[in-house]
Amino acid sequence: MLILGSAAVIVALAAAGLWYTKKHAVAGNPQVKSQPAQEENLTYEAKYQTEEVKPLPVPPPHRSLKLPILMYHHIGEPPPNPGKIREDLTVSPENFQQQVQWLKDHGYQSIKFSELYQYSLGQISLPKKPVIISFDDGYQDVFDNAIPVLRQAGMTGSFAIITQYPATHSGTNFYANWDEIKAAQDLGMEIVSHTQDHFDGKNPKYSAAFIANNLAGSVSDIKDHLGFTTHTLIYPYGRYTPQYLELAKKAGFTLGITVHAGNTVDLDNLMEIPRVRVHHTTTLKQFAEAVER
Repeated sequence: MLILGSAAVIVALAAAGLWYTKKHAVAGNPQVKSQPAQEENLTYEAKYQTEEVKPLPVPPPHRSLKLPILMYHHIGEPPPNPGKIREDLTVSPENFQQQVQWLKDHGYQSIKFSELYQYSLGQISLPKKPVIISFDDGYQDVFDNAIPVLRQAGMTGSFAIITQYPATHSGTNFYANWDEIKAAQDLGMEIVSHTQDHFDGKNPKYSAAFIANNLAGSVSDIKDHLGFTTHTLIYPYGRYTPQYLELAKKAGFTLGITVHAGNTVDLDNLMEIPRVRVHHTTTLKQFAEAVER
């Protein structure tokens, strides 16, 4: 495996990032709007260490697919005094580069969620060792730091956008604007829904009408800004109910992505797809073990 030193990684990322910015003339967010904080009524443990992360039932072998779907949030350095959640959600550019390089060195080829769905219908074949690299929330640092690394490795990523958040910020979380998201799409990256406002799908205060309107609205937002209809939904916090799943299907979603731990997809249950979460402290050895488990 190839492990680059810090200096080499920084130089490579800087060069790639400069090329990406110049090539696509993507501006930052000079007049970024403040976004009300996402729901923080759940503790860290309640969000990420509950039944939402428990493995799903093992599917029958003839209807299962070994497919690690990596889950990232921030790619960058944590801000000063980040807090437990923010730090855990942040993977350094150096670690991310090493992880992507490990995937490439070990024969993995990236695919998109849309290709997973086509495969489930028997319409296409997949590489021998497929992987999906997903990013939740649409943070600015992911577009700045992850895309150059993916492009250098010849890989794609799937970016889940909270569709009312582009060009806003909440605390230390800054969200990419629609121009930057469109530039990523033009480079071959996949854009999917993460709802309109990152609501907790298990919170009983949200009515069926609210859920239906929010999910359909996220599809419309992406259609309006990017010109296509997404059929993939990543559940905020991984929290949903049976009613939520039915409403998601009615909104046109055919794939639902969870935070359940695992790397085997049940091709008969594409509304509950597990992922492999990458933490701030994940070592390359732990990363390799999780991918190949």
